[in-house]
Amino acid sequence: MSEAGVGAVLGPSGSLAAAIPHYEDRPEQRTMSAAVARALADDRPLLVEAGTGTGKTLAYLVPALASGKRVIVSTGTRTLQDQIARHDVPLLRGLIDRPFTAVTLKGTSNYLCKRRLIEALSTRGEIPGELAALAEWADDSETGDRSEVEWLAEDAALWADVTTTPDTRLGPRCPHFESCFVTLARRRAEKADLVLVNHHLYFADLALRTAYPGARVLPEHDAVIFDEAHQLEDVVTEHFGARVSTARVGQLVRDARGALGTGGLFARRRPHAVVGDDLLLTVERAGAGLFARVREALLGGGADGGRVPLGPGLFELTDRQEAWFRFDAALEELARHADLEGEPPPPGSDEDEQEIAQREQAAAVARRARALRDDLATIAEQRAAAHVYWGELRPSATTLCASPVDVADLVRRHVVHGSATAVFTSATLTAGGRFAYTRSRLGLDDELVDELGVPSPFDYARQALLYVPRDLPVPADPTFGAAACARLAELVTLTGGRAFCLFTSHRALRDAHARLGALPFPLLVQGTEPRATLIDRFRATPGAVLLGTGSFWEGVDVPGDALSLVVIDKLPFAPHTDPLVAARMRRIEERGGDPFDEIQVPAAAIALKQGFGRLIRRRDDRGIVAVLDPRIVTRNYGRAFLTSLPAGLPRTSVLEQVRRWWTAGPGPG
Repeated sequence: MSEAGVGAVLGPSGSLAAAIPHYEDRPEQRTMSAAVARALADDRPLLVEAGTGTGKTLAYLVPALASGKRVIVSTGTRTLQDQIARHDVPLLRGLIDRPFTAVTLKGTSNYLCKRRLIEALSTRGEIPGELAALAEWADDSETGDRSEVEWLAEDAALWADVTTTPDTRLGPRCPHFESCFVTLARRRAEKADLVLVNHHLYFADLALRTAYPGARVLPEHDAVIFDEAHQLEDVVTEHFGARVSTARVGQLVRDARGALGTGGLFARRRPHAVVGDDLLLTVERAGAGLFARVREALLGGGADGGRVPLGPGLFELTDRQEAWFRFDAALEELARHADLEGEPPPPGSDEDEQEIAQREQAAAVARRARALRDDLATIAEQRAAAHVYWGELRPSATTLCASPVDVADLVRRHVVHGSATAVFTSATLTAGGRFAYTRSRLGLDDELVDELGVPSPFDYARQALLYVPRDLPVPADPTFGAAACARLAELVTLTGGRAFCLFTSHRALRDAHARLGALPFPLLVQGTEPRATLIDRFRATPGAVLLGTGSFWEGVDVPGDALSLVVIDKLPFAPHTDPLVAARMRRIEERGGDPFDEIQVPAAAIALKQGFGRLIRRRDDRGIVAVLDPRIVTRNYGRAFLTSLPAGLPRTSVLEQVRRWWTAGPGPG
C-alpha cells in the first residue's frame, strides 16, 4: 500500500473522514501507516513507538487489510482484542478497496465447552438460574465467547464448570468436536485474512511449535503485528519456562476425581481400573506436603511474600527431597491408573459417546500428571544454566518456576527471523528517546529491524503540567510515606478529586489508604472489587479518587473531566531483590555492563511513561501529573525519565505554580 493509498483512507479527504463526523486528521497516524505498509511489502521487521492519541490501531490495520497477506494482530489484553473486533474492523469494512475477512481467536478457556455444559446440567438435581441461562445462550451463540455473557460476573465460579483448558480439552476425540466453539473458531481463523489474538495465545502457540514440530494452534501467517509490544518480554518469559503451583495440583486432582474416581462412569463399567479415592488423597496430601515444606524453607530464609529465589540446594535436604519423591511417585501412580482407563476397549466392544469422552479424559489426566512430574523435576534439579529458579508466595497459593533469564535469542530466532514479518508497536517503547532497551531485551538489536518514533498529536504544552517537588524526602527516608501522602492530599483537594494515585508497591498503597481515609472524596481502592468494576465506578462517580498499583499503570482509559490528576508516588524501579530482575542484572554485570543504566533506569522510565499516559486521552483533556519522588530532579539519572516524557511538557517544582496553572483554566487551543 503506497502513501497515496494510506491517504485515500486516513487523509483529511479520505474515505474515513467521509464516514466519521468531526473526523480529525492525524499526520502522525499516516506516517506510521505508511511505514507499516512498507514493512509488509518489503518483508522487513519494524519497531514503532506511536505516542498516545496517534491512532495506532487504524494506522496498522489499514495497510494490514490492504496488503493481501494473512496477518495476525496480537494484543496485550483481551479488552483491546475485543475493541478492535467490535469497533475498528467494522469501521473499515467498505473503506478498504480489497474485501477481507477478520476473526477473533482466544485461548480455550474463553469459550464455553459443550461437553462440560452437558455434564454440569446432568449432575445437578436442580439447575441454577445462571446455568440455565448459559445453556440458553449457548444454543443461540455462534461463537460461545465468554465476552458475550456480560451478565455473568467476571470472577464467577460457574464459568470454570462449563469451559475447558488446553490440558483438559479432548480435541478430535470429543463427541462434540465438530460443533465445538473452539474448533469452529480455529477453522474460521484458518480462512481469515486478519486474525486477532492476544500475546499469551501467540506465544503459547510458538512454544507448542517449538516443543512439538508440526503442532500448532494458530494458522500459518505472512505477518504479525504486536500491539502493546512493551509487554512481550514478560509474556515470552512465562511461556518458555516451567511452572508448578498449588492451583495446578488442585485442578489436576479435581479433574482426576471427576474422570477416574469412585463416582465416575468407569466405577460402574470397569471397577477393576478405577482410581480409588485413597490414591487421589495420596496425590493431594503429597503435593500439599511438598509445597508446605518448600514454603516453610523460603519463609524461614527471610522471604515475606512475593517472588523469592529458589536456592540451588533447596530440594537436596532430606525432608524436602523425600517430599518431592513422594509426590513424584504419587503422580506416576496416578498416571499409570489413568492410562488403564484411557485404554481402548477390546475389539468389537460398543462404546457410547459418554464412555469415549470419559476414556479421553482419563488419557488427559495421565498426560497432565506426567507433565507436572517433568516440570517439577526441571525446577528441583536446576540444571539449565540459562534459567532462573524462583517461587512466588501468596497467602493462599505457592508457585514454583523456572524462567529463561534472557528471551532475546528466542524472539530473534522464532519471531524476527521467523517466516512471518513482525511489526512491534506501543506508545511506550523508548527510554530517553532511544529504542536501545527494547531492542536489547527483544533481540531486535540488528540492522534488519527498522525503527520509527511517532510523537503524540496532543498539545502537552497547553494540556498538561508536570509537578516534581524538590522539598519532599527521598523514598528511603522513613518520613517519606507521611510526607508524600500529605502532598497527595493537597493535590487531590486542588482538583476536587478526579484522581488516579499510582503506587509502586502494595505496601505503599495500603499505607496511603490508611492515611487518606479522611479525604472528603469517594475513595476507590484496588483489591476491594474487580479491576473493571473499579474503573467503571471511577468513571461514574464525580470527584472519585482511585488508589492502585500494578495493572492500573497501563491499559486504563478515562477521557474527559472524570480524570484530571495522576499522582505517582515513586520512580517505578523494579525491586533488585526480584529473582528475574537480579538474574538479568547479573547477566549484564558478567559481560561488563552497568545493570542499573542498562536495565533499571530504562525499564523504570518506560513504566513511568505508562503511568503518565493515563492522563491525556484526547485533545480536550487537561490535567496534572505529579511525581512525588524528588530523585527525578535531584539525581543525574532523572534526566532519562524527564526526556522520556512528551516534548514541550511544562514542569514545576513549586506547588503554588501548580495552583495557578490549574485555576487559570485551559488556554487557547
